[in-house]
Amino acid sequence: MTINQVNVLLAESRALQMPSVLEVDLAQVAEVDTVALSLIFEWMRHAAANKVDIRVVNLPANLVGLATLYGVLELIPQSDSSHYH
Repeated sequence: MTINQVNVLLAESRALQMPSVLEVDLAQVAEVDTVALSLIFEWMRHAAANKVDIRVVNLPANLVGLATLYGVLELIPQSDSSHYH
């Protein structure tokens, strides 16, 4: 989830039909930069506008590190079963 992929990821996510509960699993994400945080917050705004409960699970360690550095980790909605890689 880097700046090179953000436009594609954003377009694909906007094309999805929104369920009542959305779980975003980042287990397969290996590379991130700060744009990944922006993308997650955009998904959160879009979910809120559509009255969708969103949870992000399996945050990779490098994303946890960035979120911690910027003081926003606690703002990312995570399920109780979520764990960091």
